[in-house]
Amino acid sequence: MKNLATVISYYSNDERFIRKCITNALAVSDQVIIPVSTHFYDGTPEDLDSVKKLVSEFPEVEFLLFEWSPGKHPRYWNNMSRIIGHSNLSEDIEWVLFLDADEILDIELFNEFKSTPEATMYDTQKLACYWYFREPIFRADAIEDSPVLVRKELVRIDPNNPYIEREQMHEAIQGVTKKRTVMQNNTPMLHHFSWVRTKEQMLQKVSAWSHTSDRGDWADLVEEEFSRPFNGKSFVNNYTFTEVENIFEV
Repeated sequence: MKNLATVISYYSNDERFIRKCITNALAVSDQVIIPVSTHFYDGTPEDLDSVKKLVSEFPEVEFLLFEWSPGKHPRYWNNMSRIIGHSNLSEDIEWVLFLDADEILDIELFNEFKSTPEATMYDTQKLACYWYFREPIFRADAIEDSPVLVRKELVRIDPNNPYIEREQMHEAIQGVTKKRTVMQNNTPMLHHFSWVRTKEQMLQKVSAWSHTSDRGDWADLVEEEFSRPFNGKSFVNNYTFTEVENIFEV
Protein backbone atom coordinates (compact mmCIF):
# COMPACT_ATOMS: atom_id res chain seq x y z
CA MET A 1 0.00 0.00 0.00
CA LYS A 2 1.40 3.37 -1.09
CA ASN A 3 0.23 6.98 -0.99
CA LEU A 4 -1.66 6.78 2.30
CA ALA A 5 -3.10 9.79 4.13
CA THR A 6 -4.48 9.87 7.65
CA VAL A 7 -7.27 12.27 8.59
CA ILE A 8 -7.58 12.74 12.35
CA SER A 9 -10.69 14.24 13.93
CA TYR A 10 -9.63 16.28 16.95
CA TYR A 11 -10.84 18.51 19.71
CA SER A 12 -8.86 19.42 22.82
CA ASN A 13 -10.73 17.07 25.16
CA ASP A 14 -8.54 14.46 23.43
CA GLU A 15 -5.28 16.32 24.10
CA ARG A 16 -4.09 13.48 26.32
CA PHE A 17 -3.80 11.24 23.23
CA ILE A 18 -3.23 13.53 20.28
CA ARG A 19 0.58 13.72 20.33
CA LYS A 20 0.98 9.95 20.32
CA CYS A 21 -1.80 9.66 17.74
CA ILE A 22 -0.02 12.13 15.46
CA THR A 23 3.45 10.68 15.99
CA ASN A 24 2.34 7.16 15.09
CA ALA A 25 0.23 8.34 12.16
CA LEU A 26 3.21 10.22 10.74
CA ALA A 27 5.27 7.02 10.94
CA VAL A 28 2.95 5.20 8.54
CA SER A 29 1.43 7.98 6.40
CA ASP A 30 2.44 10.15 3.46
CA GLN A 31 0.14 12.96 4.60
CA VAL A 32 -1.58 13.76 7.90
CA ILE A 33 -4.48 16.23 8.11
CA ILE A 34 -6.25 17.35 11.30
CA PRO A 35 -9.44 19.38 10.95
CA VAL A 36 -10.29 21.36 14.10
CA SER A 37 -13.61 23.07 14.87
CA THR A 38 -13.76 26.50 16.50
CA HIS A 39 -16.06 24.94 19.13
CA PHE A 40 -16.87 21.67 20.80
CA TYR A 41 -20.03 20.29 19.29
CA ASP A 42 -22.11 21.43 22.28
CA GLY A 43 -21.06 25.03 21.54
CA THR A 44 -18.24 25.36 24.08
CA PRO A 45 -15.38 27.38 22.53
CA GLU A 46 -12.36 25.28 21.57
CA ASP A 47 -9.04 25.89 23.33
CA LEU A 48 -7.32 27.32 20.27
CA ASP A 49 -4.15 28.13 22.21
CA SER A 50 -3.61 24.40 22.76
CA VAL A 51 -4.17 23.85 19.04
CA LYS A 52 -1.55 26.50 18.22
CA LYS A 53 0.94 24.58 20.36
CA LEU A 54 0.28 21.44 18.34
CA VAL A 55 0.74 23.36 15.10
CA SER A 56 4.18 24.50 16.27
CA GLU A 57 5.14 21.01 17.48
CA PHE A 58 4.07 19.24 14.28
CA PRO A 59 4.88 21.49 11.29
CA GLU A 60 4.55 18.50 8.93
CA VAL A 61 0.87 18.12 9.83
CA GLU A 62 -1.86 20.17 8.11
CA PHE A 63 -4.22 21.64 10.71
CA LEU A 64 -7.45 22.99 9.18
CA LEU A 65 -9.65 25.24 11.33
CA PHE A 66 -13.35 25.30 10.47
CA GLU A 67 -16.23 27.37 11.85
CA TRP A 68 -18.91 25.81 14.06
CA SER A 69 -22.44 27.19 14.19
CA PRO A 70 -25.43 26.16 16.34
CA GLY A 71 -28.39 24.13 15.22
CA LYS A 72 -26.73 21.04 13.83
CA HIS A 73 -26.45 17.53 15.28
CA PRO A 74 -22.92 16.66 16.53
CA ARG A 75 -22.73 13.99 13.81
CA TYR A 76 -23.02 16.77 11.23
CA TRP A 77 -19.81 18.30 12.56
CA ASN A 78 -18.02 14.97 12.82
CA ASN A 79 -18.92 14.33 9.21
CA MET A 80 -17.90 17.85 8.16
CA SER A 81 -14.53 17.36 9.82
CA ARG A 82 -13.86 14.32 7.65
CA ILE A 83 -15.20 16.01 4.53
CA ILE A 84 -12.80 18.90 5.09
CA GLY A 85 -9.91 16.50 5.61
CA HIS A 86 -10.74 14.51 2.50
CA SER A 87 -11.16 17.67 0.42
CA ASN A 88 -7.61 18.75 1.23
CA LEU A 89 -5.81 15.51 0.36
CA SER A 90 -2.91 15.66 -2.05
CA GLU A 91 -3.64 14.53 -5.60
CA ASP A 92 -1.35 11.52 -5.37
CA ILE A 93 -3.08 10.07 -2.29
CA GLU A 94 -4.76 6.73 -3.03
CA TRP A 95 -5.85 5.56 0.42
CA VAL A 96 -7.30 7.37 3.44
CA LEU A 97 -7.29 6.24 7.06
CA PHE A 98 -9.91 8.04 9.13
CA LEU A 99 -8.99 8.18 12.81
CA ASP A 100 -10.22 9.93 15.91
CA ALA A 101 -7.59 11.55 18.09
CA ASP A 102 -8.07 8.95 20.84
CA GLU A 103 -7.15 6.09 18.45
CA ILE A 104 -3.45 5.21 18.41
CA LEU A 105 -1.80 3.03 15.79
CA ASP A 106 0.61 0.21 16.48
CA ILE A 107 3.34 1.33 14.05
CA GLU A 108 5.03 -2.04 13.63
CA LEU A 109 1.84 -3.99 13.01
CA PHE A 110 0.39 -1.39 10.65
CA ASN A 111 3.54 -1.14 8.57
CA GLU A 112 3.59 -4.95 8.33
CA PHE A 113 -0.01 -4.84 7.17
CA LYS A 114 0.73 -2.18 4.53
CA SER A 115 3.29 -4.47 2.92
CA THR A 116 0.88 -7.39 2.53
CA PRO A 117 -1.34 -8.08 -0.52
CA GLU A 118 -4.34 -8.08 1.83
CA ALA A 119 -3.89 -4.35 2.50
CA THR A 120 -5.22 -3.45 -0.95
CA MET A 121 -7.48 -6.46 -1.47
CA TYR A 122 -10.59 -4.58 -0.31
CA ASP A 123 -11.90 -1.15 -1.26
CA THR A 124 -12.87 -0.31 2.30
CA GLN A 125 -11.91 -1.91 5.60
CA LYS A 126 -12.84 -1.43 9.22
CA LEU A 127 -9.73 -1.95 11.29
CA ALA A 128 -9.93 -3.85 14.55
CA CYS A 129 -9.06 -1.95 17.70
CA TYR A 130 -8.68 -2.59 21.39
CA TRP A 131 -11.09 -0.57 23.55
CA TYR A 132 -10.24 0.95 26.94
CA PHE A 133 -12.28 2.38 29.79
CA ARG A 134 -11.42 4.88 32.57
CA GLU A 135 -7.67 4.17 32.57
CA PRO A 136 -5.31 3.00 29.79
CA ILE A 137 -4.65 -0.18 31.78
CA PHE A 138 -8.26 -1.42 31.59
CA ARG A 139 -8.66 -3.06 28.18
CA ALA A 140 -11.92 -4.66 27.09
CA ASP A 141 -11.82 -8.32 26.15
CA ALA A 142 -14.12 -7.56 23.20
CA ILE A 143 -12.67 -6.17 19.96
CA GLU A 144 -14.20 -3.21 18.12
CA ASP A 145 -13.59 -1.86 14.60
CA SER A 146 -14.10 1.90 14.48
CA PRO A 147 -11.29 3.19 12.17
CA VAL A 148 -11.91 3.10 8.42
CA LEU A 149 -9.31 2.56 5.69
CA VAL A 150 -10.79 3.37 2.28
CA ARG A 151 -9.81 4.17 -1.27
CA LYS A 152 -9.73 7.94 -1.66
CA GLU A 153 -12.00 8.07 -4.69
CA LEU A 154 -14.75 6.06 -2.94
CA VAL A 155 -15.23 8.43 -0.01
CA ARG A 156 -18.82 9.64 0.15
CA ILE A 157 -19.97 11.51 3.24
CA ASP A 158 -23.37 13.10 3.77
CA PRO A 159 -22.92 15.57 6.66
CA ASN A 160 -26.66 15.67 7.28
CA ASN A 161 -26.93 11.93 7.93
CA PRO A 162 -28.02 11.86 11.60
CA TYR A 163 -27.36 8.17 12.10
CA ILE A 164 -23.90 7.15 10.94
CA GLU A 165 -20.45 8.67 10.60
CA ARG A 166 -17.49 6.56 9.45
CA GLU A 167 -19.86 3.76 8.49
CA GLN A 168 -20.83 5.95 5.53
CA MET A 169 -17.43 5.09 4.10
CA HIS A 170 -17.86 1.38 4.75
CA GLU A 171 -21.28 -0.23 5.14
CA ALA A 172 -23.10 2.49 3.20
CA ILE A 173 -20.90 2.17 0.11
CA GLN A 174 -22.47 -0.14 -2.44
CA GLY A 175 -20.82 -2.21 -5.17
CA VAL A 176 -17.37 -2.40 -3.61
CA THR A 177 -15.38 -5.04 -1.75
CA LYS A 178 -15.25 -4.58 2.00
CA LYS A 179 -14.12 -6.30 5.18
CA ARG A 180 -14.64 -5.70 8.90
CA THR A 181 -12.47 -6.24 11.98
CA VAL A 182 -9.24 -6.38 9.97
CA MET A 183 -6.17 -7.47 11.97
CA GLN A 184 -2.51 -8.18 11.39
CA ASN A 185 -1.16 -11.46 12.79
CA ASN A 186 -4.55 -11.92 14.46
CA THR A 187 -3.89 -8.76 16.48
CA PRO A 188 -5.69 -5.39 16.36
CA MET A 189 -3.53 -2.64 14.88
CA LEU A 190 -5.11 0.17 16.88
CA HIS A 191 -5.89 1.10 20.46
CA HIS A 192 -9.03 3.14 21.15
CA PHE A 193 -8.93 5.26 24.32
CA SER A 194 -12.25 7.03 23.81
CA TRP A 195 -13.44 6.44 27.39
CA VAL A 196 -10.11 6.90 29.16
CA ARG A 197 -10.96 10.17 30.91
CA THR A 198 -11.06 12.07 34.12
CA LYS A 199 -14.55 12.73 35.43
CA GLU A 200 -14.51 16.26 34.00
CA GLN A 201 -13.27 15.07 30.61
CA MET A 202 -15.88 12.32 30.47
CA LEU A 203 -18.66 14.79 31.32
CA GLN A 204 -17.41 17.01 28.49
CA LYS A 205 -17.37 14.02 26.16
CA VAL A 206 -20.95 12.97 26.82
CA SER A 207 -22.21 16.54 26.40
CA ALA A 208 -20.54 17.02 23.03
CA TRP A 209 -20.23 13.66 21.29
CA SER A 210 -22.47 12.36 18.55
CA HIS A 211 -24.34 9.91 20.81
CA THR A 212 -25.49 12.59 23.25
CA SER A 213 -29.11 12.22 22.21
CA ASP A 214 -29.08 8.41 22.37
CA ARG A 215 -30.04 8.51 26.04
CA GLY A 216 -30.74 11.17 28.63
CA ASP A 217 -28.72 9.96 31.60
CA TRP A 218 -25.12 10.11 30.36
CA ALA A 219 -24.07 12.65 32.99
CA ASP A 220 -25.70 10.62 35.78
CA LEU A 221 -23.84 7.52 34.62
CA VAL A 222 -20.54 9.39 34.67
CA GLU A 223 -21.23 10.74 38.16
CA GLU A 224 -21.99 7.24 39.43
CA GLU A 225 -18.90 5.80 37.74
CA PHE A 226 -16.58 8.21 39.50
CA SER A 227 -18.28 7.83 42.87
CA ARG A 228 -16.21 4.64 43.34
CA PRO A 229 -13.14 2.81 42.03
CA PHE A 230 -13.45 0.96 38.72
CA ASN A 231 -15.50 -2.20 39.31
CA GLY A 232 -14.62 -4.02 36.10
CA LYS A 233 -17.77 -2.95 34.28
CA SER A 234 -18.52 -0.22 31.75
CA PHE A 235 -21.81 1.66 31.58
CA VAL A 236 -21.26 2.04 27.83
CA ASN A 237 -21.46 -1.70 27.14
CA ASN A 238 -21.28 -5.09 28.86
CA TYR A 239 -17.60 -5.76 28.21
CA THR A 240 -15.32 -7.57 30.60
CA PHE A 241 -11.83 -6.20 31.09
CA THR A 242 -8.23 -7.31 31.48
CA GLU A 243 -5.59 -5.19 33.20
CA VAL A 244 -2.66 -4.47 30.86
CA GLU A 245 0.37 -2.20 30.65
CA ASN A 246 -0.01 1.46 29.67
CA ILE A 247 1.90 0.79 26.47
CA PHE A 248 1.73 4.34 25.07
CA GLU A 249 2.17 6.08 28.42
CA VAL A 250 -0.94 8.18 27.90
